[in-house]
Amino acid sequence: MTDAFATVWRPGDGTQWVHWGMTEDDFKAKDSTYFPQGLRITSLIIKDGTFAAVWHPGNGTQWVHWNMTEDDFKAKDSTYFPQGLRITSLIIKDGTFAAVWHPGNGTQWVHWNMTEDDFKAKDSTYFPQGLRITSLIIKDGTFAAVWHPGNGTQWVHWNMTGDDFAARDRTYFAQGLRLSVLTTDNGRLAAVWRPGNGTQWCSWRRHVVDFKTEDGAYFQQGLRIACLDLEEAPVGAYRYPWKGGVTHTVGQGNNNPAGSHNGSQSWAFDFGLPEGTEIRAAREGTVEWLQENLTATYNPNQPTTPTNTPFPDGSLQNWGNAVRLRHAGGFTSWYFHIQANGVLVNVGDQVARGQAIALSGNTGRSSAPHLHFQVQADSTDWGQSVAHTFGAGCEQPASGASVTSDNAT
Repeated sequence: MTDAFATVWRPGDGTQWVHWGMTEDDFKAKDSTYFPQGLRITSLIIKDGTFAAVWHPGNGTQWVHWNMTEDDFKAKDSTYFPQGLRITSLIIKDGTFAAVWHPGNGTQWVHWNMTEDDFKAKDSTYFPQGLRITSLIIKDGTFAAVWHPGNGTQWVHWNMTGDDFAARDRTYFAQGLRLSVLTTDNGRLAAVWRPGNGTQWCSWRRHVVDFKTEDGAYFQQGLRIACLDLEEAPVGAYRYPWKGGVTHTVGQGNNNPAGSHNGSQSWAFDFGLPEGTEIRAAREGTVEWLQENLTATYNPNQPTTPTNTPFPDGSLQNWGNAVRLRHAGGFTSWYFHIQANGVLVNVGDQVARGQAIALSGNTGRSSAPHLHFQVQADSTDWGQSVAHTFGAGCEQPASGASVTSDNAT
């Protein structure tokens, strides 16, 4: 099954390397390369015999061990603790342990095989002692955690749906709290919030295509991966922009050298929507921009005549009537060639995924009724599309494919 990525990005700087699907030898080779470059492991995941890790700038000693028995792990930690090393990543699965130790100081407590009540009792004991959770693992109802010195507020929640998690994060963000731990268990989310500041973006159940796009955009914004976990069953970041259960044809897919989807438009899609078809929001967001009363069409496949005249290069008339939605994380989705006066929303409207926002048409530079759809990471550039996937199948359909929406019905 394809891995899904659960990720938190926070302000940071310098180099970042992220690799996944590594064999044990691949992982050793990467770490041996990065260590002398002054990079250290900040997240480690071992799943089904493959390794995923994030490296950021750091210094000092680093020890990494895996496939440890409980006694092996205890012995290693007992050796490293008096050397001034503390656990920064912990993995427990099927009775084996993996961990990363870095320089640190002060008290450290590590417990595993805890029930929910055991975990609550431990945290209630350690919190007034000035200890906070730095690693948390929940698997099939059992808890493991690491506590280190810290201060200020701490909130810990588990068994959350995506909506539960998003609501809590909005509340805590406004209170000056940021995610310090994010992990998954059987499709549910668990997280720890502690005092922090600055920008924070997070996503979960992301396909590798969407994860790469998000990480590339956030890196340019000065953000780095603060938490990474792998889960099951990725879901596309966007849904097809029409009614669920309805099938339409892809007129043009990605990277079409014979068409217009190349260069900055490489990741755009044209869908053959008959005129007047409801266009639905591919993702929840805010209406940021629109144009709605254009009537002219230029068909580039027909001779130029007084009634079929090209628009100036760079003119927004080429898009015809259009809507732009802004989404979390600085991403926008664009819907072009809407019919005259066919926009159904206003600038500033908050729209849900699946909400009708316009009626398809044939305005602007267009040879037939269709919807041009693309996602961008920076709406100040009116053409630069980015890669993304659609729906529960995480699809990137090719030209000529018939695709069925799983958006709202």
